[in-house]
Amino acid sequence: MKLTITFTDGHHIKIKFHESMKRWSNHLQNISSKYKYSLNDKQSAIGTDSIDNDTDKSSNVYQILSDTISKLEDVRPIGFAVPDKFTYDQEVLNRLHRYYTDSASVVDTESEVFKLVSKINYCVHELEGFTDNRNTGYTGDLWFHVHDYPIPMDCWIDLKDQEQENYKFFEHDYKYRVRLDRSILGKCVLQSFEENDNPNAKDCTGRAGSFGGFFIDTNNKLKEVYQSNKFIEWCKRHGKEVNQMPLEFVIGCVNEFSDAPDSYKSKTLAKLDFETVPSSIG
Repeated sequence: MKLTITFTDGHHIKIKFHESMKRWSNHLQNISSKYKYSLNDKQSAIGTDSIDNDTDKSSNVYQILSDTISKLEDVRPIGFAVPDKFTYDQEVLNRLHRYYTDSASVVDTESEVFKLVSKINYCVHELEGFTDNRNTGYTGDLWFHVHDYPIPMDCWIDLKDQEQENYKFFEHDYKYRVRLDRSILGKCVLQSFEENDNPNAKDCTGRAGSFGGFFIDTNNKLKEVYQSNKFIEWCKRHGKEVNQMPLEFVIGCVNEFSDAPDSYKSKTLAKLDFETVPSSIG
């Protein structure tokens, strides 16, 4: 399967997916015909999109977090003391995120409790951008995803039978990789590294499914993070070698940029066009 991504200025990106990703690419074609796709359009599930000031935003999000914790006190308590005010401590957020992943795996997804524990997760992710003790990781320049947030559940495709693909990042030594985004209940390895969390935790995984979102790497910076001494030492502190970690799920590569690769992050997405080909890579 080939994909041509066209932008409003007339430029395009041409992608070739791995043959092993045929089911996923067909799914992508189906959901992109049903839902609007966006580029780098990060939205807030708790209504804080319009708050520009960092201090105001962190205070507002933390108040939503505190109110949500109070509502859960009698039905599914957090289980540890959470500070009254935001302390910029990543460890507190790590514990709250683990509360969410533990809860989401056992709570009825149609229940009010699930809505509340999900709100904990949304707050945690918005607060993570303000914490002090983070490692420098990597944020992809080009993230293509369903515009709706939270993303509708019919966008999900299970990929558990292909989980070994998460361990093949260095095998696919493309100049411009295409890879699945962080559609994970818990945390991917890179997020655990960024947040000084434990990669051996049960909710630190590779991608076991997808909501149809993917990244295009326009440079080699992600590979440089994984090859850095800081990342290698972090893995070793937790008893792992880098090649033992489910780093990324690579799904293909870019065949052609019609413009400079780093220029696309400021472009506006127009449409996705799919083409079935006799054979593919991978």
